[in-house]
Amino acid sequence: MPIQMPDYHNCGVNVVSSIANACGLTLDHQTHPFVDALLQKKSYKNIILMLFDGMGVDLLQKMLPEDAFLRRHLRHTLSAVFPSTTTCATTAIECGQMPCEHAWLGWTLRFPQINQSVDVYTNQNDRGEVAAEYHVGNRFIPRDFIYPRINACGKYKACSVSFFGDIKIKTLPELFETILSLAKDNEKRYIYAYWPEPDSSMHRHGCYHEKCLAQLVDINDRVEKLVSQLPEDTLLLLTADHGLIDADIRYLDDYPDLMAMLVHDATMELRALSFHVKPEYKVLFPAAFEKHFGGHFRMVTQKEFIKTYLGPGNVRKNVCDFVGDYVAISLDEMTLMNHRPSFLQIGHHAGLTCQEMQVPLIVAKE
Repeated sequence: MPIQMPDYHNCGVNVVSSIANACGLTLDHQTHPFVDALLQKKSYKNIILMLFDGMGVDLLQKMLPEDAFLRRHLRHTLSAVFPSTTTCATTAIECGQMPCEHAWLGWTLRFPQINQSVDVYTNQNDRGEVAAEYHVGNRFIPRDFIYPRINACGKYKACSVSFFGDIKIKTLPELFETILSLAKDNEKRYIYAYWPEPDSSMHRHGCYHEKCLAQLVDINDRVEKLVSQLPEDTLLLLTADHGLIDADIRYLDDYPDLMAMLVHDATMELRALSFHVKPEYKVLFPAAFEKHFGGHFRMVTQKEFIKTYLGPGNVRKNVCDFVGDYVAISLDEMTLMNHRPSFLQIGHHAGLTCQEMQVPLIVAKE
């Protein structure tokens, strides 16, 4: 199965670095030449970046006809950051930082400060309980969002529009209505907008289910309508955080020899698993894992993972806590869960397949 390594000269952080530069803010990372050229065409009143979760290039090409609006305006293929997952990728875009810098590497991270594995969005531990009275992720790996930094430059007003953004919305129509209203006011604006589909439907039903198609067609039609309503001096870009793949699930507790070697359950992501290994098994673990899953995963050490997969930049000290001794990265459909869940998702992400790693850059309006 074709795989793609992360390309940190052609990813969302580079796109945001270009946007920040146009807004008067210089970030620490290389800008994106294609986006630079777009922004140099004119002085835009509005720069809008919409991110649709899970809307990878593979999905667009397989589910929409060539003459669909989103496919007609697909101008460039970007690389996802790694791990190719929402937690990591949206944080990279909202902070203008590489994964090694922001350290929000995956859904579940092990926090030695409280000796628990925590789902960083929900703040729940692996027993489904609230991990702490405070939000663990925000306390120990606080994020430095780009919006106040852009606002401090005084050239543009920046905001995020999403369930959890500066401007909170609950429905897809409300998302589009809010963007249009902001774009038509008197301020020069950078607007980042996030919507959790088609990812949610792909997790639940599989990547190519008719319900995913319905979500994609709805997004396509709403974007096309929005373009007809936006002011002329608006640049509207669309992208995604990652794509998905229909998974072949295996369970680590079916392999007691492996589980016996671990300090605790694997963490980070189901397709990019972080293993903290007991000292007496650190030499033996890679071979034991290879015996069961050889050819389906790439096993790398902590040092190699940080150096090769998490991008350039100053490595945040927490990263070593989260990465563990080894990381197993999926190269095909195989996906590993610690235990059998009450509900099984079909679509998954965070591996290295092209389906997960290739995301679009759609120029909807320029």
